[in-house]
Amino acid sequence: MKINQIKINHITTPLGFQMPTLVITAFVSGTTYPQLQRKLEIKAGSTVVYQTDWQAAPDLTFNVTDLALSPRTRYTVTVYLQTVDQSAAWQHTTWFETGLLDQPLQGQWIGTSRTDLHGIQLSKVFSIPQAVQQGRLYITGLGLYEAYLDGHKIGQEVLAPGFTNYNYYVQVATYELTDLLQTAGQHTLTIRLADGWYRGKLGLSEHGGKAAVYGNTLMTNAELHYQDASGVDHQLVTDTSWQAQLSPITHAGIYYGEDFDATQPATVVPTVSFPQPSKYVVDRLSLPITAHEQLPVKDVIHTQRGETVLDFGQNFAGWVSFKNHLPKGAKVSLEFGEIMQHGEFYRDNLRSARASFTYVSDGLGQTVQPHFTYFGFRYVRLVDFPAIDPADFTGVALYSDMPVTGQIETDQPLVNQLFSNVLWGQKSNFMDVPTDCPQRDERLGWTGDAAIFAKTASYNMDTYQFFTKYSFDMAVEQSLHQGKLTLYAPAVDQPDGGKAVWSDAATIIPWTMYQRTGDATILTRSFGAMVSWVDWIHERAQQHGQAYLWLDDDQLGDWLALDTEDIMHLKGRTPDDLIASAYYYYSAKIVAQAAAVLGKQSETAYYHQLAVHIKQAFLAEFFTASGRLITQTQTGLALCLGFDLVPTGQRSRLTQQLVAAVERQQNHLTTGFVGTPALLPALSNNGEHALAVDLFLNRGFPGWLYEVDHGATTIWERWDSVQADGTINANGMNSLNHYSAGAVMQWAYEALVGIQSDATKTVTIHPGITPRFRHVSGQTLLATGMVKVAWQILDLAGTQVQVNLTVPYGMTAKLDLPRAKEWTSGDQTYSNGQTLPAGDYVITYQPTTPFLNQFSVHTQLFKYNQQPALTKKLSTVVPFWGFLSMPGNMAHFEQYSLLQLSAEMRGIGFTPFTTADIDQINQIFKDAALAQVQEEETYHA
Repeated sequence: MKINQIKINHITTPLGFQMPTLVITAFVSGTTYPQLQRKLEIKAGSTVVYQTDWQAAPDLTFNVTDLALSPRTRYTVTVYLQTVDQSAAWQHTTWFETGLLDQPLQGQWIGTSRTDLHGIQLSKVFSIPQAVQQGRLYITGLGLYEAYLDGHKIGQEVLAPGFTNYNYYVQVATYELTDLLQTAGQHTLTIRLADGWYRGKLGLSEHGGKAAVYGNTLMTNAELHYQDASGVDHQLVTDTSWQAQLSPITHAGIYYGEDFDATQPATVVPTVSFPQPSKYVVDRLSLPITAHEQLPVKDVIHTQRGETVLDFGQNFAGWVSFKNHLPKGAKVSLEFGEIMQHGEFYRDNLRSARASFTYVSDGLGQTVQPHFTYFGFRYVRLVDFPAIDPADFTGVALYSDMPVTGQIETDQPLVNQLFSNVLWGQKSNFMDVPTDCPQRDERLGWTGDAAIFAKTASYNMDTYQFFTKYSFDMAVEQSLHQGKLTLYAPAVDQPDGGKAVWSDAATIIPWTMYQRTGDATILTRSFGAMVSWVDWIHERAQQHGQAYLWLDDDQLGDWLALDTEDIMHLKGRTPDDLIASAYYYYSAKIVAQAAAVLGKQSETAYYHQLAVHIKQAFLAEFFTASGRLITQTQTGLALCLGFDLVPTGQRSRLTQQLVAAVERQQNHLTTGFVGTPALLPALSNNGEHALAVDLFLNRGFPGWLYEVDHGATTIWERWDSVQADGTINANGMNSLNHYSAGAVMQWAYEALVGIQSDATKTVTIHPGITPRFRHVSGQTLLATGMVKVAWQILDLAGTQVQVNLTVPYGMTAKLDLPRAKEWTSGDQTYSNGQTLPAGDYVITYQPTTPFLNQFSVHTQLFKYNQQPALTKKLSTVVPFWGFLSMPGNMAHFEQYSLLQLSAEMRGIGFTPFTTADIDQINQIFKDAALAQVQEEETYHA
């Protein structure tokens, strides 16, 4: 066993973050674990400021609630472990460092009164007599800033200080610069500023975005602290003695891109001071946005128009850096797009976003890249470049600094590509806030996208701190809109909101983070906002005449569903009132559960009772007296099953109605934004896992693998973003990097890999073993460490199954293996449903029914109607097979299943299948599959 790392508030070595509480977790690895004791020690310098006694270690998380932190202080944290008999011991040390805490910045807010400038830089020359032993820069700025010491960039972060409601709060970052202050003499501190989200065009209220939403003046506030060799602290702060100059970055915006003129003279402009522009100036919540993957050029395309286009092989968000071989004064541009059309560069789907980087060379041979913008792209058109070497160009992926913690791999390359697409969609859009898309004139923190994707995101990456910051952004907007959550946060200039699903992010995201980690800190911070949102709905519902149903309001509904009857084809047939009332119930239930976790008894009772009333009203409003849902849409049925809004005794019936709704569409989905993440879980969790897998693996339109087959490397905004002939759907709202439909990966983690966890210390392992895959493996981070599951069907007949399992320290795993009465690990046999402690296991069992890849009455005819031996047997038991065999009929009906046709054929005189008929047909399919397996085994023998 060894200690791998320690995280403080879910971050490795956090520097300058807000720390209202300390949650310290050590992560260990090993094949088996002894019974342990634990001890925590925290030091400031050489002084111990916090220490526990040795204590039992059911897990390795310490909640430190009684330590008063000092500002601008580095603390070392050591976790000690030992066996109960003290025969072995381990220890691991890390650190965290506070920022200013409640101390205000000592400097002035400085900039220039020249509002015509889109980029400035402010500099100060100072001297140090000797090398320093510690140097820190505390800095913020409006819009975006970068700081340099003697021309060296300070820190690895880009696009600081992140995206917030700058009028309400702006974040202070802390940077380590001791290594840059090791030479005595003169030094120059320079802060470069550009428009960014603060001042550049942004939002949807005006075409192309509204300029200067949060302010019209670039400014910064900073203080540099350094300790000399004697330990004396020195301080340099921003004031009007700093020199303001024109910046080589003459224009930069999130939608615009950037103009960088390396020949721009550093003309001096007046330096002025300003009053504090934000209500609050606080230590950072944001994870830094940093550079990650470096992508080489995959192909150089020379188009028929004579253009040169670089293909990086992957749609992503970031920018391109290149080695400059241009002479002084030469001007070039890079233009960014997601797709080629008819062999030519295409970017009309970016709408009004200029999305270009223009560079004027100074003739020096350095590497060039943008600084204050980013792009969503796969392809880059080069303008006015001479002959190029593709090795000079590198794609640089930018996203908030979250480690990847999850992975799923199968024996099917298309599925693996889909999961890669989901992860790249997340990386591309987790740019301080969870944006809808990274390329066009939008890129906003849409709440609904984040709500439905939050759990998938938390399986893929460690998102706790990312969503802590975003939850605060949402709470800020709620505080400014009487509890209503806006459609996106920060809201920019758009007060619209109060929409089901979208605004329910206020409850869903904090609750999801708690469920995934067991850390209630985010609930404590967000509880007021969660309550405010449910209270806002309740008051709204009362205004509309029914306190326990959310009716007759403006909603976005099942956005971009395919069963649309909407004139604009924007939302599906599922009634808005049903969706809104279902989420009203869900949010009320979440608040009741959160209140219980936090020990708030009165709130627990109130919101629990509110949820009970909403459910009663929902069942009365949306179900007939006989228990039939008023809408038979896939989305409506899946939501009711997922939220348990089902009349007593009607779950099986509702499930079969959902199956019928799927089969009516030839085993394809029709769901949109709301229904898509709910559909497969509703099937798998209610005994229809085989149909869920069939839907998932569909390669035809619409479906996830249709996108992969059509060249997608991220998730699309629409099911038909790219049409079957390869042309892009030119409807004015079409992103090829829009992560929301990637929420299907939550189903894959939970129902395919089989990892089902909540805030407790027991994880249920219930793999969705299916013969449609030969093997599936996956992993994700739980509260105490990494859980890993890998299952495989060992033989063609599906009679031998192996499951490899890693359970992290501090967790137990309850194994619920499909078609199993018992299973074996090592030399021990266990009854199905037993629990295993932390450790590594190889588990084998023989299923009670083989995992045989066979057809069924739910299978579409085209998948087997070319197998004469099989169809001959079917013709003896399927009463309408003769009708299907008539000229032209099979081609007309082959997209349907036998069960669906059975229901439809009664209209022309055929009797629907009985249960006995279904069993007989399925037995024919099973016999055929067994015969095929025996034939293959004989051949391989």
